[in-house]
Amino acid sequence: MRQNRLVPRIGETLREARIRQSVDIAEVERATKIRAKYLRALENEEFDLLPGPTFVRSFLKTYAEHLGLDARVLVEQFRTDHEGVPDEEPAPAFGSRAPPGRRREPVRYDRRSPGPGLLVGGAVAAVLVLFLVLGLTGNGGDQPPGGGGADVEQSAAERERAERRARRRAQQRRERPRSVKLRITPEGPTYACVDRGEDKTPVFEGSLTSPRTFRGRRLRLNLGRPTARVRVNGRNVDLGSEGRPVGLAFSPTKRPRPLPLSQRPCV
Repeated sequence: MRQNRLVPRIGETLREARIRQSVDIAEVERATKIRAKYLRALENEEFDLLPGPTFVRSFLKTYAEHLGLDARVLVEQFRTDHEGVPDEEPAPAFGSRAPPGRRREPVRYDRRSPGPGLLVGGAVAAVLVLFLVLGLTGNGGDQPPGGGGADVEQSAAERERAERRARRRAQQRRERPRSVKLRITPEGPTYACVDRGEDKTPVFEGSLTSPRTFRGRRLRLNLGRPTARVRVNGRNVDLGSEGRPVGLAFSPTKRPRPLPLSQRPCV
């Protein structure tokens, strides 16, 4: 295995380009669908951590193109430095030559068909290789393998977020009030009229001198003095500061709605 010291190493070229662009490994993983452990292996030149030379070249090409590098140059550098070129065949030793005049015996090959055990072993090996390739290529098409794990993790995170949103919506529906609880606390004798809707018989009309609570699916209030304290489903209601009589309509899920004088109860 030969390394040209005048040419930057493959891993250094990738790492420097990524750092120069202020990109982290996680961003490259999402963009290229190549697992982070394979990206780190390329930068550290730990090529034996990848499934094989074919995948190294494929990952290297995708990573280099993502960083804007010349992928062809890096792939050729990998071929030269790490795949190697077969050395020349050494000249046969002197003692290996047949003595002059002696006829060399022809090589005879056994033409018998392979046994059933060898055929079964070959079939099992082919199936294992097929499963390995399918497991590494989770995206299909010409896209480099290695992104299946990232896609699965991203899908699981999206499902978890969707489940949390569904649980929050269900909890909000459970907590949403279905009726109105109206409590009036007067500071002094205060006229009040309360009914459950237009054309409904008032549930109360008169002068309030002490706190009182009313309940209903919908309630309407005509209050003579806005100095009283009004709470609906545990929340204070702003009665304004004009000092005039107040008319309000209440429902379980909406804000109090002001009522004009002609629509107030007991008018």
